[in-house]
Amino acid sequence: MEQANNNDFGQQRIRQLLSGVPFFNEIARDDQSEFAQLEQNTGLWVAGSGDTVIRAGDVDSTLYFLLRGQLEVLSDTTGDAPLYYVSPGEVFGTLSMLLGTPRSATIKVSETAREAVLVSLDFNEFNEDDSPYSLSTRLAFFHMIVHHIRWTLEVKRMQSPDHELVQSMRKLPVFHGEKGTREELAALKVQAQGLAELLCRWNEEGPEGTGALQLT
Repeated sequence: MEQANNNDFGQQRIRQLLSGVPFFNEIARDDQSEFAQLEQNTGLWVAGSGDTVIRAGDVDSTLYFLLRGQLEVLSDTTGDAPLYYVSPGEVFGTLSMLLGTPRSATIKVSETAREAVLVSLDFNEFNEDDSPYSLSTRLAFFHMIVHHIRWTLEVKRMQSPDHELVQSMRKLPVFHGEKGTREELAALKVQAQGLAELLCRWNEEGPEGTGALQLT
C-alpha cells in the first residue's frame, strides 16, 4: 500500500470519492472550514490487488475508510477464507484504535479488485484535548464510531439472540443530557470504549459462525 497525494487524483476527484462516506458528507454539509481541515489531515492510500492494508498483530491509532475497491478480512483461524468483505463507504480499524490492542485480523485487497483507494484519520486528533477540530466535528466522529460498533453488535445479537453477552449490551450507558456539549462528548467516548470491549469479548467468546463481522 502506498500513500498518494492530491496530484494523483485531483481535488475534485478526491471530494467525489469522499462523498461516499457519510462522516465526510456530514462535515462538508455543516462546516466547510472543518471539512478543509479534515482534507488536510486525511491520508490518501492506494493498494494493488492482493496488497495488505492492515496486518494482524500491528498496533496503531489509524482509522480507515474504503473509497473504492473491495477488501477481504482474514483471520489466522480461517486460513484463506474471508471472514468479511469491506465495501466502499465502510469504516474499519476501530477496535485496535479504541482499545490500544493489536489488530485482530489481516485485511487485504481482494484478488478480484484491480486496486483499492482508502483514506485514513488519526484517532488521537479527535480524542485528545488539544484536538485541531471543533467540538461539533469531534461529536460527529464519535457518533459515527458508536453507531458503527453498535450496528455490528446488533447483527451479532440477531444471529445469536440467546448469547450471554446480549444482556451486557442492554447495560451499556446511554447519554440523556444536553446534546452538543462536552458532557455528551465524554459520554460518547465512554460508550465507544464499552462497545469496543464488548465486541472484542464477543469476537473471542462467540460461537463459531457469529464472528463474521470484525472491526480489527
